Amino acid sequence: MRYLENAVRFTFKNFLITLPLLISMAIPALIMGVGSLGLLANMGKFQQIIQDMVSGGAYNFTPDMFYDLYTPTVIISMVVAGMLSIILAILVYPITYGLINKKYETGNANFSDMTSCLSKYIGRYILCGLLGIAIVIGASLVFGILIGIGAIIAATVNVVVGVILIVMFILASIVGSVALGIYMSLWFTAVCIEDTGIIQGLKNSFKYVSGSFWTILGISLLISLCSFVVSAILNLVLGWVPIIGSVVSPVVSGLAGFITIVFYFEIYREKTGRFSTPETFGQINGGVQ
Repeated sequence: MRYLENAVRFTFKNFLITLPLLISMAIPALIMGVGSLGLLANMGKFQQIIQDMVSGGAYNFTPDMFYDLYTPTVIISMVVAGMLSIILAILVYPITYGLINKKYETGNANFSDMTSCLSKYIGRYILCGLLGIAIVIGASLVFGILIGIGAIIAATVNVVVGVILIVMFILASIVGSVALGIYMSLWFTAVCIEDTGIIQGLKNSFKYVSGSFWTILGISLLISLCSFVVSAILNLVLGWVPIIGSVVSPVVSGLAGFITIVFYFEIYREKTGRFSTPETFGQINGGVQ
């Protein structure tokens, strides 16, 4: 829990550097919120059909009815918000990692460092993303082959054995996906701290996750759970407010994401000896030990 306490303290002590990430989450959500107003305007049609069903009256479900609910405004807002989310993520995450790293290394980071952080890390961040996609595709192909083998055995040898194999492969893929995600969790953190290439960063991630696997998994799940609970509570309070209500969950998720990134920095820096002296640790977040 010490790592989580340090990450939370760092986040709120340096709240200004969370803003790029939070804003990047809020803008697409706002666009979706504006687009959803068109959907809300047409919900009366759907409600009337539901009322007719309940009362036993005549009703008619047609594909056109569902299409009418999703007006061009809703569709356009969904497309724009989705594309903008991807673009902002590519721009903002290198900045966020860079600002956090600069704060740890120098004790000082502000908005004037955004440009330098972007130019320094965006190339490697994109490469990490592409290599990550390739790894996911490769793992998916292996999973597909294993499921295919199980299906062939079920069809040609023994149904029970084939089904058992398929279930085992599915469970193994779930466990493997979680394990792979945890072992890759320090990837870009390692790239930033060591100022190294993406392959070496991936190797360092696997190296330093060892011995802290359950800590990283447990704290990551705890942060996600807290984010879910806080989002649910705020949605109950603010969810009814048009547009603003749609921003609550993304902003809370963004803040949780920032805390998670700082948590990864805490883990990596301690495991590599960068918190070897109280003075080095204290200049960052007040020396919470």
